[in-house]
Amino acid sequence: MRIFVRIFLLSVFSNITYAQDCFDLAGRDYQIDPDLLRAISWNESRFKQAAIGKNTDNSIDVGLMQINSQHFSKLQNFGITKEHLTHDACMNIYTGAYILSQAFHKWGVSWQSVGAYNAGFRLSEKQAARRYLYAKKIETTYKAIKNQKQQSAKN
Repeated sequence: MRIFVRIFLLSVFSNITYAQDCFDLAGRDYQIDPDLLRAISWNESRFKQAAIGKNTDNSIDVGLMQINSQHFSKLQNFGITKEHLTHDACMNIYTGAYILSQAFHKWGVSWQSVGAYNAGFRLSEKQAARRYLYAKKIETTYKAIKNQKQQSAKN
């Protein structure tokens, strides 16, 4: 298991040198641990900026942070387009951090809010279960990132 985690994290961080600075900057600007943003991005897109996800509700998710098309009209008010989110890694990371910060603002800094990043805020048992499962995945990745950093610091 440890070898898997090390290989996973080494491959992840070597593929996102440019974006890595953006995780740090977005984390600083939105007061979110950059490693939490990295954990979300890994689970959402495996750090692939060109990733496009198609959902059963006919929406799409784009980029590193898999920004859902439900946000496009609001983001357009800020001059952010689908093309920006698809082609600009930093714009995508900052937008993901913004969306997560909105969840934190609504429900507080919690794993439930992290779950809302993916499953939304609808108050139903089904959505609550989806939030929980998503948050557990993110938490597992987040802890692996933190553990790898601690191990690297010891060496």
